[in-house]
Amino acid sequence: MSAPDARGFVLVLDAGTTGIKAFVFDGKGRVRAKVYQRIAKHTPRRGWVEQDPMEILRVSRSLLRRAVRQARVRLREVRGVGITNQREATIVWEPETGKPVYPVIGWEDTRTRALCARLSRQAGDTVRRLTGLTIDSYFSATKLRWIFDHTHTKDLRFGTMDTWLAWNLCKGRPHVTDETNASRTLLFDIRAKRWSRELIRLFGVNDASLPRVLPSRAWFGLLKKEVIGRPVPLLALCGDQQASTYAALRSQPASRRSVTKVTYGTGVFVVQAAGKRFFLRDGFFTTLVPALGKGSAYALEAKIEKSGERVDRLLDDRPKLAAYFKSLSSQVRRIVKRLPAAPKELVVDGGIVRDSELAAIQQQTLGLSVCVQPTFDGTALGCALLIWDVLTSSSTPSHTTVRSSRTRG
Repeated sequence: MSAPDARGFVLVLDAGTTGIKAFVFDGKGRVRAKVYQRIAKHTPRRGWVEQDPMEILRVSRSLLRRAVRQARVRLREVRGVGITNQREATIVWEPETGKPVYPVIGWEDTRTRALCARLSRQAGDTVRRLTGLTIDSYFSATKLRWIFDHTHTKDLRFGTMDTWLAWNLCKGRPHVTDETNASRTLLFDIRAKRWSRELIRLFGVNDASLPRVLPSRAWFGLLKKEVIGRPVPLLALCGDQQASTYAALRSQPASRRSVTKVTYGTGVFVVQAAGKRFFLRDGFFTTLVPALGKGSAYALEAKIEKSGERVDRLLDDRPKLAAYFKSLSSQVRRIVKRLPAAPKELVVDGGIVRDSELAAIQQQTLGLSVCVQPTFDGTALGCALLIWDVLTSSSTPSHTTVRSSRTRG
């Protein structure tokens, strides 16, 4: 792991699907403190998945304070904070009051499938060309459209989890997101790297509700003093799978191409770095990830849903758990075989890789070397490395110089 050797510590908030974690990392990428709390998911109807945005905010504030206390570091030594998050989850709130107008609609929610099917027939090829994605209820745009259709308030603000947390945790209520989260909304042109007027019209959303888009490494705002006891710059926002991909990129020699990682969490996500050239491949989404150096690059992504829930149910039954690991490894193998570049090894992270049996089964199934991240929480590690990139850069951004890609095509 080529983490920067820097003094001080950084604070990472990992807002996941089933729980929230906060970490303190040192300048060598080592975890100094980690705290965790589960959050509730609600299913008021079949196919609907909702969460309470205020619970997420309360838990996040509490965990940030607890992590700093557990690390036993001086507040002045905390040099930056970052947020990595479950992607696609959609939150809409009133700008004057900050009050959410509806619960979080989670990425697993399928209430907009009929709308997606209609729009796919109408403009599926166009959306794929602009976003690298298919029109699917998985992504944010139709969730946002659904909320607009079911509320009478027009002046609203939209955000994924990173945007909601930055708005509430930072001074001045910055309405911001990063390129990786924007790339999962179906509203963002990932080649031009800006909101697309064509897509905004197609999905029937209000463009004034959209946040400013910045690179994953930027000055996003300044944490309110009351959050941890001292104002700290927010220097990184990044979707969870892109953050763990960045950690995988940093763990490999810079000369190695097509770094491929697998994260085992609520779902299983396979991501392969694809460089600076945009292209599409059947069976995969094309998405943006932070690049080594500056800016962002492209990656291919595929997923296996609900694997984490299955693992949780089998934890007390080792034979059935081992059998499921084999099934899961076979599914990953089928995805890996469809990738455009055959990887020499897989970088794996996520909670269940702490069970060494999974890594061994995965290696045996694939016939590939499997590299387990030394920090199982590769998502948080990637975010920490992005913060250190900013802190150790000779051109550290400031709130007076950062410009956003708010321009729309």
